[in-house]
Amino acid sequence: MHRLFPPPVLEVDLDDICRDERPLVAGRSWLMVNMISTVDGVTDFDGVSGPLGSPGDKDVFGAIRALPDIILVGSTTAVAEQYNPPSTSVSTKARRLTSGAWPVARIAVVSAQLEFDLTLPMFSRPAQRPIVVTTTNADPSKLQRVTDVADVIQCGVDSVNLTEALHELTGLGAQRVLCEGGPSLNGALFDEDLVDEVFVTVAPLVGGGESRGIARGANVSQIQEYELRHVLTEDHFLFLRYTRPAHTGAAQE
Repeated sequence: MHRLFPPPVLEVDLDDICRDERPLVAGRSWLMVNMISTVDGVTDFDGVSGPLGSPGDKDVFGAIRALPDIILVGSTTAVAEQYNPPSTSVSTKARRLTSGAWPVARIAVVSAQLEFDLTLPMFSRPAQRPIVVTTTNADPSKLQRVTDVADVIQCGVDSVNLTEALHELTGLGAQRVLCEGGPSLNGALFDEDLVDEVFVTVAPLVGGGESRGIARGANVSQIQEYELRHVLTEDHFLFLRYTRPAHTGAAQE
């Protein structure tokens, strides 16, 4: 893995370049988004992102996953990708403790309708009890089934209030939260100006079809500016990292 920016070009240690101060922002957890996209904006192939990746992307994914206390994901993505519980290996725990994170991350699934399979691996064999983020109008019978296998946070009436949800996750002690999509959840987070940091892998592929980008349905009230922090490359893939300068300033105040 080589770094193109900032110079000089050199071999890098992924843990070292991803390790950084990520303080609370306006009293809430620092929020990161990590996605992969083809050059024409396709983020999945038949509903999953795996075919777009590479060994280098897998390495970057592992380094980024060592950073958060909680991994946030939309229910559609969790089902399509068949989410497993986060790793509990000794090496992963050591890596996470070095980054200042909890020894084992928790998964938080966002779903207003609660229409997902509770036999998914993240529910049936969790190392840490997962979290489900839903609404106060959630169907009571579905809610009861979910509470048997997960802790529940209810924010918003008809749709999930993500700002409130992030503060609830902060209240659990989460310093850093990583969102892994999908694009609809990312778009909603950008709408509420909650994204402090963005990791994007650009795959040297063209997917065709209906390219939708990493944030679908985003309707931000004004353009949000991010600063480029690094550009890495391996096997013609680009690994980009951006942070939101306005949020960095707010965190330092």
